[in-house]
Amino acid sequence: MFTKVIHISSLEEAKKFVNVMTKFDNVSMRISMDNYEIDAHSIVGVLSIVDSERNAVFTANLPDNDKNLLKNIEPFIVTA
Repeated sequence: MFTKVIHISSLEEAKKFVNVMTKFDNVSMRISMDNYEIDAHSIVGVLSIVDSERNAVFTANLPDNDKNLLKNIEPFIVTA
């Protein structure tokens, strides 16, 4: 299971994120924030969690060391 903390703070970032997710259309991916869980492939769902201050948890049904996914979502990963 691949899990990372991500941040999507604008409409433009949401569009870019969903465009990346379409490269992995056959993989189950979810984003969780508070009590919400949405499909990471859904632009409407991703837009519903856009927030300038809060982070979300991204989970994909792939091995934790999947380099291709990691490279693609790197701009959205929160580094502490």
